[in-house]
Amino acid sequence: MARSLSIAAYLASLGSADGHSTPVTHPRRPEGTIIWARCSNPDQLTAVETLERKLSAEGDPIHVIATLHKWQPEHAPRALPEPRGKDSIRKFIGHWQPAMCIWISGDLDALLMTEIRKAGLLSILVDATSDGLETVAGRWVPGAIRSLLSEFEAIWALDQQAADRLLRAGAPEERILITGAMEDCAPTLPCNEAERSELARAIGTRPVWLTAAAQLEEWRDLCTAQQVASRRTHRLLSIIVPADPADAAPMADYMGQLGFQTALRSDQPDPSDVTQIYIVDTDEELGLWYRIAPITYMGGTLHGSSCRDPFEATALGSAVLYGPHIAPFQRHAARLNAAEASVLIRSGADLGPAIEGLLSVDRTAQLAHSAWDVTSRGANVTNRIAAFIQLRLEELVP
Repeated sequence: MARSLSIAAYLASLGSADGHSTPVTHPRRPEGTIIWARCSNPDQLTAVETLERKLSAEGDPIHVIATLHKWQPEHAPRALPEPRGKDSIRKFIGHWQPAMCIWISGDLDALLMTEIRKAGLLSILVDATSDGLETVAGRWVPGAIRSLLSEFEAIWALDQQAADRLLRAGAPEERILITGAMEDCAPTLPCNEAERSELARAIGTRPVWLTAAAQLEEWRDLCTAQQVASRRTHRLLSIIVPADPADAAPMADYMGQLGFQTALRSDQPDPSDVTQIYIVDTDEELGLWYRIAPITYMGGTLHGSSCRDPFEATALGSAVLYGPHIAPFQRHAARLNAAEASVLIRSGADLGPAIEGLLSVDRTAQLAHSAWDVTSRGANVTNRIAAFIQLRLEELVP
């Protein structure tokens, strides 16, 4: 693709930039097709992982190697540092031999894009906006932004406003497609359908709420919530899945001493009609319990302990509520909150009244439907991007 002389002069002024880059020892390259996902911030990593699952759902595995512009050691399990300088970029490409490159929003990097072009890699830009484009190569370089944007085979814009701005910045009109954001979606957790059917029969029409990944420090909160919510519905069943299965037996003893009719799943395969708290100490996937319970409290979110992804529950039709400590899933919680598709509580004292308020079938159904809509919209965009990539890979990879 033709490059302007001004762009060439700008790149020459950058030099190699290797004097302040840190040598990187790359992990072993896996067999198969590699896609390089260039991320500008850590929030994008889960979306990249979702895309990798979509791409590998059928056929041979496709590996997506993510790099971060501002990498920190805590990102090591999920991403590599972005290569800096000509030599580092060339070594990165030579080692991983990616079939194509995906840029996920963020500022464009002239030097990095030039080396990608020289390597003959196809590039696409997703979650595209015009933010930061004016600083890509400096305002003094004529045609810089236009030249860089023309290197993308496809530009997937967030919305019409972003598409219009990208067009004015010089992006080829025929390559812009308005798709919305490539969102991150939790994998759908499996379950044994025979077990689900048996449990559903045993529970019958009893109202049920679930605590997913319950933590030690919230035992009393869970008991108080069950007591408060049961004032409205005496047959209410609380199902608790501890974060650590070793906590199940002492949890059952603790709650039994408080006067609750408590049962362990290992002792009692199904809750009886008088069981008030049913504690899961077996190794079934949480997917089973999300499908059983129309209401799920995300354990650990009141006191800052580790927690599960709320999208796990919403993807399976369970309405969710959680406390203020939802890290590392703040982005998912923000999307649910913005759509009024979840309930945020501030303290343990709020849990019981919140459960009580969700015992209305209409309210729970409305919440669950709104949450499903949030997760499915992002999944549709990711599916479209995955389909595009797969079509191009069929042409690129022998």
